[in-house]
Amino acid sequence: MRFLVWMDSKLSLAVLIVCFMSACRNENTKNTANEFSENSQKVPFELPQPLGKISISLPERYDTVFHWIDYSDCPSCHHIKYRAQPKHFPILNETGFISVEEPQDSIERFTIKHPLFLENLPIEDSISIVNLHWNLRRNHNLWREICTECSQIKLETITKINNYTFSVFGLKGYNSKQCRWIKLLIAQTSRHGSLLEFRFEIAYKRDNQHTHDFFQNSMSYLKSIRFENH
Repeated sequence: MRFLVWMDSKLSLAVLIVCFMSACRNENTKNTANEFSENSQKVPFELPQPLGKISISLPERYDTVFHWIDYSDCPSCHHIKYRAQPKHFPILNETGFISVEEPQDSIERFTIKHPLFLENLPIEDSISIVNLHWNLRRNHNLWREICTECSQIKLETITKINNYTFSVFGLKGYNSKQCRWIKLLIAQTSRHGSLLEFRFEIAYKRDNQHTHDFFQNSMSYLKSIRFENH
């Protein structure tokens, strides 16, 4: 109820939108698409119409690309996921029907997610994404669904990328049973009325340059996203 009351304040929301859009325009004046910490490659993903093709620059070691349907216990909850990762990591296809155990040591992957039935999530404008952002920020139950181990917000922003409004969160946590750290950057936007999620994930026991600069690097790759077939 507190969230609904906050949303009823039209003046506050309008001021918030103006501030965010101004910040986004300033950020987009910077040429960040090619500022990567390592050699990268453009990876295309073919999504069903009307979503069309999405391309993103990723590290060259992300040499394995695949997709699958993540089924749930209700048809409207099914999702299609597209993943890129290094080939030496196990290939996992999560599903709501079967428990898939994560590797005990390391994870490194990038995932795109959208509903299987695209018409079920009619989200189209920037205000909807801002509302989604603040709902996620305030709802701890949603955090548990995204990352059960994550307890720290290391990055939070609403930004414009290729004329699309993105809600972005960077999360960090520790799995005491597996003795490993977890970092996650999750970004959400809308395209043709459907919600799109972009997720960078890494899990590790020993810190290195890739893990240390994870959030900075993930944001750089996120800003390279391009949409085709408008």
